[in-house]
Amino acid sequence: MIADDEQLAREGLRRLLATDAEVTVVGEAADGRRTVEAIKQLEPDLVLLDIQMPEMDGFEVIRAIGADRMPAVVFVTAYESFALDAFRVAALDYLLKPFADDRFRAALDRAKRAIKDGHLHELAERLNALLDAGRREHLTRFVVKTGDRAHVVKADDVDWIEAADYCARLHAGASVHVIRVSLSDLERQLDPRGFFRLHRSAMVNLDRVRRIETDKNGDASVVLADGNKLKVARSRRAALEDALGRPA
Repeated sequence: MIADDEQLAREGLRRLLATDAEVTVVGEAADGRRTVEAIKQLEPDLVLLDIQMPEMDGFEVIRAIGADRMPAVVFVTAYESFALDAFRVAALDYLLKPFADDRFRAALDRAKRAIKDGHLHELAERLNALLDAGRREHLTRFVVKTGDRAHVVKADDVDWIEAADYCARLHAGASVHVIRVSLSDLERQLDPRGFFRLHRSAMVNLDRVRRIETDKNGDASVVLADGNKLKVARSRRAALEDALGRPA
């Protein structure tokens, strides 16, 4: 089964799978909730699972199904960050987009051997280790792409983060980087001692906040070190003040 929110990615994976006579694609899904439904209904032996999907990410899919009931998984992601560190710790296979055909075939062959050799219990243990690692670690860096290049942006260097549909814009000084991660996902992955959700569309690096201003209507804004102003939801004002005053 193929689970990826990008149609071109699904088509590419289907094309690669078509070259293997042992493989039949039983279904596809373009978001996390449909992925959970399809896994339960179709009971595939193997899932090619994108990490960043609408509705539910790959980790939430695993939690919803249960690691012990998941089929074999090869993760597919364009997001090289803390998640890949967790994959390495758990000895789970992943494909980092864009990947070469031979890298794909190697991952597929390993997954097929695990299925044939009856090693799904070991895979379940590794999935549980992955979820545990995800709960312990916080995101500390982003790999962002510009054309055919990729470079690292440290989370500490980001001033604030803006929602953009299922993506997010990282504002770091004069630079703006778009990544395929939702703001809600970032809120879960970033250290809450360093980043705060101001409202549904923005998070701020608390170290960049210089003061809180309140207008005549009682609406608050934070003023950042670079002079930028960001609104604060009224329901978040008290929590923001608590976060700013909380000891490191």
